[in-house]
Amino acid sequence: MPEYNPFVLNRASDFSDSQIIDYWVDYSEDGLLSLLEPKSLGSIYLLGGKGSGKTHLMRYCSFPVQKLRNSENLLHGLSQEGYIGVFTRANTFDTGRFQGKGQNNNKWAVLFNYYFEVRLCEQLLNTLIELVQCTPELTSALDKVAQNSTVLFDSESGIQFNSIESFYEGLISIRKNIDMAVNNSAFTRTLDLEILITPGNLLFGLPELIHDHVKEFSEILFIYLIDEVENYSDEKQKFINSLVRHRRGPCSFRIGARLYGIRTYKNYGSDEENKDGSEFKAVYLDRVMRAHDSTNGYNKFAQQLCAKRLFEAGALEDVSNDDLVEQRLERFFETPSSDRFYQKITLEIVKSSGNDERRYFKKLRDQLKTAHTILVDLGIDSDEGIDEIINLLTCPEYPLLEKVNILIFYKEWKSNSNLREAAQKIHEGCYALLDKKAGSEKHRQIYGHFSRDLLAQLYRDYKQKTTSMYAGFNSFVRMSAGVPRNLLIILHNMYKWALFNGEQPFSDQPITIETQREAILESSFFYYEEDARPGVDVPNVKEAVSRLAEYLREVRFASKPVEASPLAFSLDEALLTEDAKNRLKQAENWSYIFTINRGRPNANSQRVDNKYQLNPMLSPKWDLPIGRRGDVRLSDKIANAIFSDAESSDYNRLRDSYVNGLNAPFFGRKTKDPSHVENKTIPLSFD
Repeated sequence: MPEYNPFVLNRASDFSDSQIIDYWVDYSEDGLLSLLEPKSLGSIYLLGGKGSGKTHLMRYCSFPVQKLRNSENLLHGLSQEGYIGVFTRANTFDTGRFQGKGQNNNKWAVLFNYYFEVRLCEQLLNTLIELVQCTPELTSALDKVAQNSTVLFDSESGIQFNSIESFYEGLISIRKNIDMAVNNSAFTRTLDLEILITPGNLLFGLPELIHDHVKEFSEILFIYLIDEVENYSDEKQKFINSLVRHRRGPCSFRIGARLYGIRTYKNYGSDEENKDGSEFKAVYLDRVMRAHDSTNGYNKFAQQLCAKRLFEAGALEDVSNDDLVEQRLERFFETPSSDRFYQKITLEIVKSSGNDERRYFKKLRDQLKTAHTILVDLGIDSDEGIDEIINLLTCPEYPLLEKVNILIFYKEWKSNSNLREAAQKIHEGCYALLDKKAGSEKHRQIYGHFSRDLLAQLYRDYKQKTTSMYAGFNSFVRMSAGVPRNLLIILHNMYKWALFNGEQPFSDQPITIETQREAILESSFFYYEEDARPGVDVPNVKEAVSRLAEYLREVRFASKPVEASPLAFSLDEALLTEDAKNRLKQAENWSYIFTINRGRPNANSQRVDNKYQLNPMLSPKWDLPIGRRGDVRLSDKIANAIFSDAESSDYNRLRDSYVNGLNAPFFGRKTKDPSHVENKTIPLSFD
C-alpha cells in the first residue's frame, strides 16, 4: 500500500520542470505534441476545460523542460525538435494593476501592451542566457544579437547593449521601471513613463536577429506559449489577438485558455475579427481526448497516467507493459459480476426485502388494476387475468430478465396489443434466451440495449443506491470524460475513503464496492458544487443543469424509456430564447455538458438539431448512465423551461406532462375514468 495518497491534486502549474517530464503521458507517439504543432508558423489557441492538460502540454514544450529532455546534447536536441518554447502565464495580478488610479483606459491599454511585450521578451532573453550557460560557443553570436538590438527600439540614445547578459539586464530594468510607475500611480496619480518600442518590434524583431546572427538557430522556430489567457480582460486579449494577426519572422503563438476564456477575437487596426482557420487554429483538448476514447486511446492514456503515480508511490513495480498495467489497475477495485444476466447481484437485491412478491411485479399489478377501465379491450377482464400475466412474466432465478419481460410488456401495452397474447410470447422469448434458442431475438436486443438501465431501475425498486454500477477503474475512466483531473479526483477520494474504512488501498486486497460508492458520490458532488464553474451566474446555470439531469433521470426510470442510456439530448437551438441560449452555452463552457458535433437529423424536417451530452461526472448524483447510447429530443417548450428562468412550478408541470407519456398505466392517454382526471396529459413527443 502507498504510504501517501498518490493522487493528490497538484496543478501542472505547480509542478517542477522535472515533474512535468516524470508525469508526462501521451495517448500515442507524439499525439499530444501533434496537436500543438510546435514546428508550425501558424498560431494555435489551445482550449479546454479545467484539468484537461493544457498547462502540462504547454510547459512540456517550454525551454526549461526541453533542456532536461536534451541534457546530453542540448543544441542537437533543439535542432531535432525544431523549436524553442518561451512560456509565460497570464498573471491575474496584472488585470487589476493596469486600470483606474486616476488614469483613462486608453493610457492603461497602451502601457499594458508595452509591459506585456517587454515581459515576454524578458522570458526569451532569459532562455538565451540559459543557452549560453549550457553551450558557451553561442556567446559570441548572441552578443552580436544584443549589439544589433538598438534597431528594435524607438529611442536613439541610451539604448546600447554589449552582450546578451547586458541586454537581459537592460530589459529587466525597463520592466522594473514600469512596475514602479504602475504600483505607485495610486499615490502619485501620474504615469511618468516613456514607451521605448513600437508594438511588436521587439517581440518579432528579436527572433529575426537571432536567425540572422546565430547559424545554429537558422532553422529554429520560437514559440511564445501564453497560458491562462482567461485571466485577461477583453482589451488585453485584443493585444494578444493583434500579435497573432500581425505575426512575422520565425516565431509563432500558442495561446492556452479555458473553454470560456477567449472573450474576443477582435484586434487593433482592423475591423475584422481573427478567424479560426485563417489567423489561428482552435484545438479543443478535452474533445480530442473524448474522441480518442472510442479508439481506446484515452483508456491507455488514463492507465499510464495513474500507473506512473502508483509506480512513484511504490504500488506498482513496472509501468512498461500496458497489458499488465491494465490488469493490475482493474484488480485494485471490486466490481459486480455481470455473469448470467447479473444473477448474483440481482438475487441479493430482491431477497433483501424479504417480501414474497417482487416489488416491480407489485407495481405492475397495481398499474394493471388502476387501468381496469381500458384493459378489457386489451384482453384482461379480471384479477385472475392479471395473475396470469404476472405468472407469465416471472423468471425467478433471473430478476433482470424479469425486468426485461416487463419492459417488453410495457411496449406492447403502449401499442394497444392483446396483453394475454403478448405475455405468452414474452414468456416464450425469455426462456428461449436462457436456452440460447431461436425466438429470443427481441429479448436479446432489449437486454443488449437496456440492461444497465433496467439494473438501475431494479436498484431503485428496492431503494438501494445505484452507485455500485459505477465501480471499477474502467468506469472511472469513462466518468472522467477525457479530462485527466476528473480521474485524479475520483482516485484521490478512493484512497481517502479506503483508509477511513480500514482498507489498504492499491494493494493486493481490492477496494470494496461500498468504499467506491462513497468516493464516487463525493467526486460527483464536488464536481457539481465546486470544481467546474468559474464563479459567475452560478445559481442559474446549476439550476438548469439540475433540471436537465432530473428530466433525463425521469426518462431513464420511466415504464417505457424512449432511449437506452439517456445521457445525450438534442434540441433546435433556433427555438430557444436568448436567455436559454446563453445558459446552454455557459453550461457547455463550464463542461457541465458537451457538444456532439454531428448533431441529430430531425425526423420531421431537413434540419439537423443540436446535440449535447451531460458530463458523466454528474451521473452518480442523478443515477444516470456514464455512457451514452441514444439521445432524448427536447421540444422547444421543455428546453426553454430547463435552460431559462421559468418558474419551478411551470417546469415541473411541463416535465410531468411530457414524462407521463412514458409511464404506465395510461402512457399519456386521456381516460374517461373521472377518478384519473389528473392523467389527462399530452403524450411525450420523441422522434
